Amino acid sequence: MTVMRFHINEVFDIPARGGLIAVGSIRDGEIVGVPRLRDGTSGNLVHVLGVDHPTARTRRTGETILVVDRADADYVEVGRTWTVEE
Repeated sequence: MTVMRFHINEVFDIPARGGLIAVGSIRDGEIVGVPRLRDGTSGNLVHVLGVDHPTARTRRTGETILVVDRADADYVEVGRTWTVEE
């Protein structure tokens, strides 16, 4: 069975938002609802607060926008990959 992964392409920290914004690509699947993710390097749980609305860019590129708890900032870095727990 193939494990679905979320690869972080860009990160934004907008103070007015409730969490960090992670823009990334989904590999080997599709996210439905709010996913339960683990950091691929540390194995720690990453707390996703929500999936943000698509933008013109994400519609064009096929990327997904996740809002992630600021407490997990150590795992929200460009280039990191998270795996989706089923």
